[in-house]
Amino acid sequence: MKRHQTAFWLAWVLLAHSLPVTAGAGDWHRTVSLRCSDCHTMHNSKGGQPMRYDLDLAPAPSLLRADGATALCLACHAGRGPSPTAPNVTVPSNWEPPGGGLPADLSDPLAHAHGLGPLAVIPPQGTAPMVMTCVACHDAHGNEGYRNLRTGPSGRGLPVAAPVVRQTVAASGSNPDQVYLRSNVTYVSGFSQWCIDCHDLITAEHVSGGTGLLASHPWDRTIGGGAATGATDLAAWMGPVTNRVPVQNALGLAPPNDTDQVFCLSCHKAHGSPNDAALLYADGLTMASTCQQCHNQ
Repeated sequence: MKRHQTAFWLAWVLLAHSLPVTAGAGDWHRTVSLRCSDCHTMHNSKGGQPMRYDLDLAPAPSLLRADGATALCLACHAGRGPSPTAPNVTVPSNWEPPGGGLPADLSDPLAHAHGLGPLAVIPPQGTAPMVMTCVACHDAHGNEGYRNLRTGPSGRGLPVAAPVVRQTVAASGSNPDQVYLRSNVTYVSGFSQWCIDCHDLITAEHVSGGTGLLASHPWDRTIGGGAATGATDLAAWMGPVTNRVPVQNALGLAPPNDTDQVFCLSCHKAHGSPNDAALLYADGLTMASTCQQCHNQ
């Protein structure tokens, strides 16, 4: 290596190690705010002290600072640890945060959430068993997508793109209070197809011709489409709705709008909720408060 190249890389390494040792968060696990040392350690100790966030002396796989990807993510995203401003994803919710929250017992098969246990499970309305971890859905090293969501979360190699979501305020590495506001997010397209990559028994055939257990609520359908969407009430949706459920809008318009569409997250919380099937109850108590935003009775 030439002398000027050696000098450049030495300067870069010194700069990197002079930056504050605080973990990033959310959409900014990427580019300049992606720090290897937030998640990995070379020698498993510093000054005689363990580098793992749980202070365990044993080395972890892949030189991680926790015993696996999920434990590493929750070192910051459980309301504690080196990055207290990182979103807390461990409090099941009906409303805020938008993604909901995971249960206290991550391996509980009866929890109303995406279970993060060590064993492979078949997703509800799915066909392929999989071991769920945080990095099944989120790219640990960041990407250009919303919330660092991966393409093809099932891991089966199907051509499923990450969802398209617009944010008025982009992540800068220091503005989580703005980035994670519900009002900052407009869902545009692709979320339903992304969810169905794992829950693949929920298909268009079920919506159009299924009965009983094979019947599914329509998705990616415009509110106010009349009988085609189950007698929805556009006038009610356009009115003063309290705790308006998330919707998708292919034009990127903020709700309420006559082109808003119902999609998976209109009814379900991505991480989990206190309710069966991770359903969202808009008033915190009843499923009717969610349904009647579109089906005013």
